[in-house]
Amino acid sequence: MAALRFLARSKLSAIILRLPCQLKPPSNVSPIPVQIQKRWSTYRSSPIYEDPSKYTDYEVTNDPQEWEYVERLLRPQIIPKPPLENQEYPSGWKPPTAKPGDYPYYINRTRNYMQPVYLKIQFRGMRKITKLCKIQGDIWALEAELKEYLSKNSVKPIGIRINELVGEMKFRGDYVSLVKRWMDSKGF
Repeated sequence: MAALRFLARSKLSAIILRLPCQLKPPSNVSPIPVQIQKRWSTYRSSPIYEDPSKYTDYEVTNDPQEWEYVERLLRPQIIPKPPLENQEYPSGWKPPTAKPGDYPYYINRTRNYMQPVYLKIQFRGMRKITKLCKIQGDIWALEAELKEYLSKNSVKPIGIRINELVGEMKFRGDYVSLVKRWMDSKGF
């Protein structure tokens, strides 16, 4: 591999061209290119465009009817508020019904109005950690209720790690669906 990396360097052709005459290739072989490999990693190092006729043709228009088609393709600047009626949706999504004063703790939704419960898989699937974020208020009361709920619905021992300053809890194991079901029952 080291030999391949050495041969792929851009300065190799200059080294080969400076070698004595007995090491130069015969004249019937095509000449060695000056540049073997070059990466254009930044805008400034990329080549300058010369002729615009080589590229895709475009036309600038100010017609609002044509612009409507373009606006449909662009993503919205602000995430629209979802309907907050408590009903069944085809995706299984449920709107939050709990208010910040209902419980001694509150779990806020993400900016996409999803529940902040995540599964982290490490060591090729050997370690699974469920993470619950955006917790405000009494995190210890939340931990007691969640631990009681998870121990009723699971046979494994529940390992919980709490980071009070950040407002997050981590559970040893895959409890994402159980935590989301508990959050739906509480209205978060």
